[in-house]
Amino acid sequence: MTEEKRKPRIAIHSITGCAGCQLTIYFIKDRLLDFLGAVDLVAAPMIKGKNDDDGPYDVCFVEGSVSNRRDLEHLKKWRAQSKVLVALGTCATHANVQGIKNFHDARTVHERVYGQEAANLEGGSAPVAPTPLDEHVKVDYKISGCPPEEVEILKFIKEFLTGMHPRIYHEPVCVECTKREIRCLLEDGKECMGPLIRGGCNALCPGVGHGCTGCHGPIEEANIPQTIELLKANGVPLKLINQHLQKYAGLAFDKLGAAIRKEVEGP
Repeated sequence: MTEEKRKPRIAIHSITGCAGCQLTIYFIKDRLLDFLGAVDLVAAPMIKGKNDDDGPYDVCFVEGSVSNRRDLEHLKKWRAQSKVLVALGTCATHANVQGIKNFHDARTVHERVYGQEAANLEGGSAPVAPTPLDEHVKVDYKISGCPPEEVEILKFIKEFLTGMHPRIYHEPVCVECTKREIRCLLEDGKECMGPLIRGGCNALCPGVGHGCTGCHGPIEEANIPQTIELLKANGVPLKLINQHLQKYAGLAFDKLGAAIRKEVEGP
C-alpha cells in the first residue's frame, strides 16, 4: 500500500494592519471550501482556536506592514519556517496607509496618536518606520490590493496545488480598462492613477466612473516621467497624485515617485 501524500501545510499570519486581507480569504466561503480538503490549514488565528505557530509551513501568507520590533521578530520567524512566503495585501507589499508616517516627523506622529503614553512605548511595541515585508526578508510572491481580490487569491491557491508556478498579474489598471472597453477617465479630465498602478481588480473603480486611487500599489515598470506628462496634459493636479502615492505606496514612493515629488515640491 502506498503512503498517502501529505497535504500542504498552509498558514495565515498577521502583523500591523487592519486584518482586511485575511478576512478576504475567509469571505471566499464556498469556493474556499473546495480547496480546504486539499490542504492542512495549520494556522489561521482569526478562525482557529488552536494554531501551529512553529511551522514548518509549505505556504505562509502574511498580511500587514513591519511597524514595530515585534512585527519584525514574527516575520523573521515565519520566513525561517516557510518554504514559500506570500506578502498579502498592499500593507505587506508597499506599507500602505501606515507608510504615510514615513513622510512626517516620527515623534510628532507618535505624540499625536498615543498622547502622553508615547514616551512609554518600549520593547516589541516600540514603533519603527512602517516598511513592506521584502525590506526585511525574502518574499516569494506578492499579491497586493487593499484588500486583495478574491480571484487572485483563488488563482494562486489553485496554481500552487496543481504544481504550477503561480503567476501574479503585473499589468497596469489601464490594461483592464481597455479589455472592458471603459472610456479613459483621463480623457475627461478626471484624476486616475491607472497608468501607474498594478491591476488585478478588473478596473473596479474606473468601471463605475471613479478614478483609480492606487490601492494596489505602483507597478515596478511604471514609466513615471511619461505618466507625469500624460497627467499634466489632461489637467490632473500632480499634488493629488503625490498624495495618492504617499497613501498607498509607502517607501516604494521614494523609489518610484522621485520624479513626481520633484514636479510637485520643486528641486
